[in-house]
Amino acid sequence: MKIKSILVYVFILLMTMAFISCGGYVKKDELEKQLSERKMYMEQEVQLAQDSAAVANDKAAKALDATKGLDRMKGEILSSVDTKIDSAMASVKSINDDSLKLIAQDAASKALSDARSFSMAEDEKIKQLAKEAADKAMNAAMEADQKAQEAARQAELAKELPKPGASVAVFTVYFDSGKAKLKPEGITELENAARAIKEDSNAVVKIMGHADNTPVVYSKYRNNWLLSQVRSEVVRKYLTENLGVSEDYIKDNVGFAEYKPTAPNDKNNKWQNRRVEVIITH
Repeated sequence: MKIKSILVYVFILLMTMAFISCGGYVKKDELEKQLSERKMYMEQEVQLAQDSAAVANDKAAKALDATKGLDRMKGEILSSVDTKIDSAMASVKSINDDSLKLIAQDAASKALSDARSFSMAEDEKIKQLAKEAADKAMNAAMEADQKAQEAARQAELAKELPKPGASVAVFTVYFDSGKAKLKPEGITELENAARAIKEDSNAVVKIMGHADNTPVVYSKYRNNWLLSQVRSEVVRKYLTENLGVSEDYIKDNVGFAEYKPTAPNDKNNKWQNRRVEVIITH
């Protein structure tokens, strides 16, 4: 009888271990799947950064070619000016009458003065065009560098897999085009977010800034990268300085420019991409 009881006990123990083992494999498979998906996403992000860097290099090369072309243009302009001056001086030498010679000399002097002024003006135009071309190439290179840095940072974040069973809450604040000023409805949303953060001492907060694909022209911000980062920073400061959220909760605070839209960037929907997301993991 005792032997039978012992056998039953051993059987139950083995079955329990088997169930636990199966459960462990399920969790392991789930984590490996998440890691694989994140790895694929990061490979795409890195490729995007590399493509942007290639575009930046191409723009820089074109800017250099444009500068060389402007140097040639400047040489042609100065050569033309020299030809006009030589022609004017030749006219002076061919005139014998003193009064006519004086008139010709004045005309030659005026031609020389006008030519020098024209040359200086064209020289400034050439410098300005070259500067604009160089600035465009530099901005493109900076944007490519920012994309590469963000891809690397995302790769680091991908190592931190979410805990099984963790819940996520997202509070979204919207902005006007080209601006980073909070609106009343945005403040209300941040007040809701602050309450949710304070209710959980283990909350992890990530603040993600975004923009639509409208080029920054009439805004004080250099590009959409900077605009999205400033929006993210505005939200962080309001949460910590106005709503009493501890900095310890905030683990990430970054801008993604126009590269993570949630809606089409058309006239009726792009307002949804001018946003900051406060992502709270409990």
